[in-house]
Amino acid sequence: MPLSQQMQAIFIDIRSVYEVRERQSRMYKWTALLTSQIFVEIPWNILCSSIFFVCWYWTVGFPSDRAGYAYLMYGVVFPLYYTTAALAIASMAPTAFIASLLFTTLFSFVVIL
Repeated sequence: MPLSQQMQAIFIDIRSVYEVRERQSRMYKWTALLTSQIFVEIPWNILCSSIFFVCWYWTVGFPSDRAGYAYLMYGVVFPLYYTTAALAIASMAPTAFIASLLFTTLFSFVVIL
């Protein structure tokens, strides 16, 4: 979650550059910016979540027969989910501080349920 908040601050900086420079020139569309931000985060998410999964899964003592499904869910799908949610919230928020507050609040509902 803290990494998502750091990603939001960078995204808001890039968004402000886009709004000043690229939107006026109509060279790139908003969807190109969002797609590039998501595709840049995918390899880093998978790498870091893979390291976390290897350190976490077998040290806790979980069985190896379900490791593939657990890796798919915790190592690939869930990081993509919270990255996309963090970027969606950052695209709506006016500042990084408000984006951080909104993401923390909404992510706490995901963790509670």
